Amino acid sequence: MFRIFLISLMCLYSRDIFSQKALEINDFINNVESSSEIARSAKYTELNNKEYRLFNKSFLPDFSLNFSLPSYNRSISEVMQPDGSYAFRESNSANSKVSLSLTQKIPFTGGKITISNSLNRLDLFGDDQRSTSYSASWLGINFSQSLTFFNEMKWENKIQQAKYNYNNLINRQKRIDIKKAAVRHYFELAKIKKQAVLIDAEWISASKYKKIVKDLISAGRIMAYDSIDVELRLLDIQRNQVFLKKGEALKIKSINSFFNSEIIRDSDQLPVPGLNFEVQSPDAYIESYLLVHQIVAANSLTGLDKNIRQLQSMKYYSANLSLGVGFNNATDQYQDIFKDPNQSQNFSISLSLPLLDFGKRKTEFQISKTKYEIEALNLELDKRNTIERINLTVQEIRDLYEALKIEKSRSALLQNKLKLMEKLLFAQKVLYAEYSDAERLSYDANIEIMNITEQIYNKVTDLEQITLTDIIKYEN
Repeated sequence: MFRIFLISLMCLYSRDIFSQKALEINDFINNVESSSEIARSAKYTELNNKEYRLFNKSFLPDFSLNFSLPSYNRSISEVMQPDGSYAFRESNSANSKVSLSLTQKIPFTGGKITISNSLNRLDLFGDDQRSTSYSASWLGINFSQSLTFFNEMKWENKIQQAKYNYNNLINRQKRIDIKKAAVRHYFELAKIKKQAVLIDAEWISASKYKKIVKDLISAGRIMAYDSIDVELRLLDIQRNQVFLKKGEALKIKSINSFFNSEIIRDSDQLPVPGLNFEVQSPDAYIESYLLVHQIVAANSLTGLDKNIRQLQSMKYYSANLSLGVGFNNATDQYQDIFKDPNQSQNFSISLSLPLLDFGKRKTEFQISKTKYEIEALNLELDKRNTIERINLTVQEIRDLYEALKIEKSRSALLQNKLKLMEKLLFAQKVLYAEYSDAERLSYDANIEIMNITEQIYNKVTDLEQITLTDIIKYEN
């Protein structure tokens, strides 16, 4: 019977061991693609691409076909008769129209060409009249062009391109934000699990000491008073274990919700992550940041620059050129509509001169220029501050590397000290309070290693977000 119980116990223990797995921080980073945040970011990217494609389609020819169904009008008017009397006569008309037009923008000049065709039918009928007439305006070509030498379409294209690049930049920063969230989740849970392991180790050593103290009290070598400290310590440990267990369960639930899958279970382990990445010199990151800054500056300044150039082009005048040629005809017979057409041409230049605007255009130009200068100064100041931040962040990462190395050495020494003190404690050569203090120092050193490692990862992801450089690589 005892053998069966022992085999069953070993099977349960083995199943628990094999159900455990160690998750690395890269497992969290590589699984961010399954998070709902990434899905939302992907939608923003898709929206940005569609908006850009839609804008580019505005430069393609625009075809339109319009129909006007018979429009009926009826009127009754009083008409004088030859004999001087008045009579009421009814007049009815029905008008139908169909038109086809093609419009094409000219990006190089900012002008526009329109080709249009239309066919009209007019029916008149009443008390003593009935007639049908046709009119057509076919192959009408019109060209319009601004004479201020300001190409608005060219500038709109620049603005849209700058907006597209900026939105892509923002989406990349959002993805790094999601990576930072995954890193944060990893360390928050890893610290909880690390605390649980250390507290369990404290529980084991305190329980061993309690048994030794109990045996010594039974042997009459020490008093019952000497067991109070270890009893209090066990109660503190038990309370902390309960709180950590609840915190761990809530954190695991939060992480699985973040990843939209059961990526981690209670039994899984999260070791202190290694630093499997290389931090380069500040100059390399500054170079990457300057490319980011160019995109931000283009998005902020292009629209303001357009306003300045447009106001400059209209400083003394505004003018527009319109040229047109077409063929039209009118007849009572449909089959004659395209015979012997009448030709028409038009040429016009509209010119506007600001004779007296009380300095309105000048003031408007100065306001636009000042806005541009303010934004340019803000961007330059932001660039200087960010470059300084990059230098500082790289130096902080290097300092944290050194601090981590020192803390690991310190933790190893404290661990050796704790092992030696444990023997002395069981031999009743040191007080339990002294051992507990040493145990706490060793515990704090282990947690500090985790904290410093987390700080390094946070600084590195900050650097990634500033420069859009992948330092912590995704691994397949």
